[in-house]
Amino acid sequence: MQLFQFRLQGRVQLGLRFGQQTGRFGLNFTETLQAFQREALGREQPAIERMETFLDEYLDLNTVVQQVLAFFQNYHGKAELLLQEDPEILPPLQRPGKILCIGKNYVKHAEETGSKPPTAPVYFGKVADCIIGPNDTIHMPRDFGRVDPEIELAVVIGKPGFQVKQDQAMDLVAGYTILNDVTARDLQTKAKDTGHPWFASKNYATFCPLGPAITLKEYVHDPHDLEMVLAVNGEVRQEENTKQMIFSIPVLIETLSHQLPLRPGDIIATGTPHGISPLADGDVLELSIQGLGTLKNTVRAV
Repeated sequence: MQLFQFRLQGRVQLGLRFGQQTGRFGLNFTETLQAFQREALGREQPAIERMETFLDEYLDLNTVVQQVLAFFQNYHGKAELLLQEDPEILPPLQRPGKILCIGKNYVKHAEETGSKPPTAPVYFGKVADCIIGPNDTIHMPRDFGRVDPEIELAVVIGKPGFQVKQDQAMDLVAGYTILNDVTARDLQTKAKDTGHPWFASKNYATFCPLGPAITLKEYVHDPHDLEMVLAVNGEVRQEENTKQMIFSIPVLIETLSHQLPLRPGDIIATGTPHGISPLADGDVLELSIQGLGTLKNTVRAV
């Protein structure tokens, strides 16, 4: 069960894919939700056209989606709600409140960067202005030096929580998507050597490809046992299983929420495995995580 954002005829809307019943291109979830509210609940509501709004208004996503799908199955205008052409897929979230990233969360990656594995989560932030979607272009400034892609399992928060304990942490999770934590490695190394923050190396327009959809957590058997593969021009550069994470998702949620309240639409990027390598002009990236799909982008030196 995947929720996605798309643009069709200039309008941004939400879509849903769930097997063959939602058609080749998916279901127009924005219009189906409106029809459900109007005909099943007897109320007219403005169309929800942004994922952030949907996450904020509906805290129990799976229940709402199941209700809307059940309505769709018997709706008289069923065919009109199916997407009849391949829409432009946008990032599933475009203006998240926070993008919290975990560093050195895989032993071999910590070692390949010359660091010891941490004893507590190491975290930093990316800003929403870095986000791009599937098939968008990553701009790589020539004066940045080496720039690397980093595949990461991204956790999408669906319920608010502050100072949450590990045994309740997964209740906050709405679902999962793929995030590419593009990093200007030379800038990062210089910052480390001088004792400065990593911000410049992690934050540049287009340095956060995200997508292609949010897979609801109920349809991911175990987020701590997912195969991840990053390929550049068809050559595998990173390949790992999320079971190799040092700090689990509940540990990360407990740690981060101890300092900051987590809100619907926030993103936690859980860290990248070993195998980092530089990008070149014209490279084609394909990032795949088991059950979540593939995030594809091209690179252009600027």
